[in-house]
Amino acid sequence: MVCQVQEGSDPKGEGEEMKGFDVVGIGYTCVDLLGIAPKYPPDADEKTELLEFSMQGGGPAATGLVTLSRLGVKTAFITKIGDDFFGRFALEELRREGVDVSGAVIERGASSPFAFIIVERGTGRRTILWTRATTSQLRPEEVDMQLATSGRMLYLDGLQMEASLQAAKLAKERDVILFLDADTVQEGIDELIKLCDVVIASRAFAREFTGCDGDYEKALRSILSLGPRIAGITLGERGCICSDGRRVVFKEAFKVDVVDTTGAGDVFHGAFAYGVLRGWDLENIAEFSNATAALKCRKLGGRPGIPTLEEVLDFLGWEGEPSSRS
Repeated sequence: MVCQVQEGSDPKGEGEEMKGFDVVGIGYTCVDLLGIAPKYPPDADEKTELLEFSMQGGGPAATGLVTLSRLGVKTAFITKIGDDFFGRFALEELRREGVDVSGAVIERGASSPFAFIIVERGTGRRTILWTRATTSQLRPEEVDMQLATSGRMLYLDGLQMEASLQAAKLAKERDVILFLDADTVQEGIDELIKLCDVVIASRAFAREFTGCDGDYEKALRSILSLGPRIAGITLGERGCICSDGRRVVFKEAFKVDVVDTTGAGDVFHGAFAYGVLRGWDLENIAEFSNATAALKCRKLGGRPGIPTLEEVLDFLGWEGEPSSRS
């Protein structure tokens, strides 16, 4: 298959003027086909009419970057996608949200990943059925490394591992903050964590990676021992727990009328990255991230419910950002 970098970008980073992005991401993007069902699972051979349907862009780092963009951060995203309908839709969704995708690689003749997500009415619980499709892994030589390391932060989900590792090593040399949304344990993840400044993991990742089943403080210590200065674990409806090595912060989740929890973790990560960029105290970052993720859950899908900065501050009752609070 033939791949092409989008017009106007330079995969070797030669001669291109950078645009001053705050955060540049490398990772996975896809399309989510979501529906709310009156009950799930249905009985065998039963036909069920969906109460609501939506098609949206998805993916961990992609949705994290959309969150940062909604919060007012200038972002760019490097990914690899097929040249089919789903690939074009995924990139257009990112552009519409203000995320620069000029560094995206389009693989000719490849099919792009997508997922069917069935949401249960009343609980927000969901079942995800997904396809890997035929888009190949992003290779380091396909990445504009000048773009990848040009921001204040490099945001990774580890799902384009080889390219992410090379970009992370270069970013480390340039004092770029390295942020990892850790959700999938795979080859190379240990090395990537050792390079990162901030690692926020799902509880499933924390259990599998550290072997500390249910003891999340022990899991945080295990992750921090590899080198990050901040580690956190999302706990779903229980909230989150995080540590900077000096103290452990636990914050309960906010109560909202939940429509769908799809993408809540991705949004939490994006909000956490915002707080890190702003230099906030860990307590404030955790509270802000919980609030942003909770507000997202009021709408179907991972992105429509993502709030603006003003909406989060109003929800929390904060008079301005933490640095300016009296």
